[in-house]
Amino acid sequence: MMRVSGLALCLLLGSLLSLNGCAVFNRSYIEPDVSLANVEMLRSNLWEQSFRLRMRVDNPNDRSLPIRGMHYQIYLNDARLATGVTDHAFDVPAYGSEYFNLTVRSNIWRHLGDLLKMAETQQPIDYRIDGHIRTGYFWAPRLNLNESGTLDPAALSVR
Repeated sequence: MMRVSGLALCLLLGSLLSLNGCAVFNRSYIEPDVSLANVEMLRSNLWEQSFRLRMRVDNPNDRSLPIRGMHYQIYLNDARLATGVTDHAFDVPAYGSEYFNLTVRSNIWRHLGDLLKMAETQQPIDYRIDGHIRTGYFWAPRLNLNESGTLDPAALSVR
């Protein structure tokens, strides 16, 4: 009889510990807001252009958001302008913001005529950033990255 009670006690303790473990290992996050803060051209030739994008990540979570990698694609008016990956690791504090740089590659020449025509006529240009963010946690799903907006050529300043 003592053996059954010991087994029951072990099962009860195991169940209680596993419930606590679920709370400890819950690493689901609300997806962060990612925005473009600055663009700098690094180099350019006929076949490929390189840009440094200064990005801002806003963390809406009540705990630090570890970012261990990112894959992204940038679109202008539904045409893919750039694609890239980064393994730059950093943490965004709870309810805080962090900036980081991305180096992207593109072949803008195929879109240059359309972009110049839109800029000359001061037409807005739609942009979209798609991709995903890895937190580095095995049990946490990847966070999707879907940001979009409109650039107004009349409001942009050239430096």
